[in-house]
Amino acid sequence: MRFVTAERWPRRSWAAWLGIVCIALVLLTGILRVSHSHPDGRIDPDCSLCMTAHTVAQVVVVVAIQVTSQPVVRYVIETYSAPLPGQPFVLKRANRPPPATSSVA
Repeated sequence: MRFVTAERWPRRSWAAWLGIVCIALVLLTGILRVSHSHPDGRIDPDCSLCMTAHTVAQVVVVVAIQVTSQPVVRYVIETYSAPLPGQPFVLKRANRPPPATSSVA
């Protein structure tokens, strides 16, 4: 059950306000781009919004590189290897003790 309090709007954190401002900026710039026009109907070369809206993305040619591999002859002679321990990971719940001497002199 919700209790009715005297405070009508809960306090918002700074992160919530920052999110609201960011969403408002995105919406306002979208409206500006859609409604942007000039009296003569042409693109104005001095208008930065017109220049960025009508700039074409540069086309990049895809370069394919042929990757080849050659088999390598094994040159290491097999030697006796020690067997692996039965427990590969040991978990010690201990910390390193402090240094014996102070490092700050």
